[in-house]
Amino acid sequence: MATTDLTSRVTWAGACTVAAMSGGAWWLGGAPVAAGVAGGGAIALVNFRWLARDVGRAVSLVIEGRGGLARFGRIGLRQFVTFGGLGLLIASGWVHPAAVGVGLASLPPVLFVQGLLHARKD
Repeated sequence: MATTDLTSRVTWAGACTVAAMSGGAWWLGGAPVAAGVAGGGAIALVNFRWLARDVGRAVSLVIEGRGGLARFGRIGLRQFVTFGGLGLLIASGWVHPAAVGVGLASLPPVLFVQGLLHARKD
């Protein structure tokens, strides 16, 4: 499986998972809980896509011999933007903080299932 194929499949499955979890959270806890799950899940998926792109670029730079420390600064920028987004989401006060954690936790099971599905094909 190509990296872009895996990234696309994880993003699609993750978006469907977060949407289903947000719907259940709306039913169980109302709008602040649903917004927290959706916001946390969106941040997790955007961070995953950005990480996959940065790793691909870093590998190609190392293979080409152009990998310097300045070229890897975007990886730190990704962390800054992710933590800043989480901070703004929670500091806004209109989402439930525990629901944000639930949204963030939606990505690892999706990665695990997609890995199992890929391993089953081989």
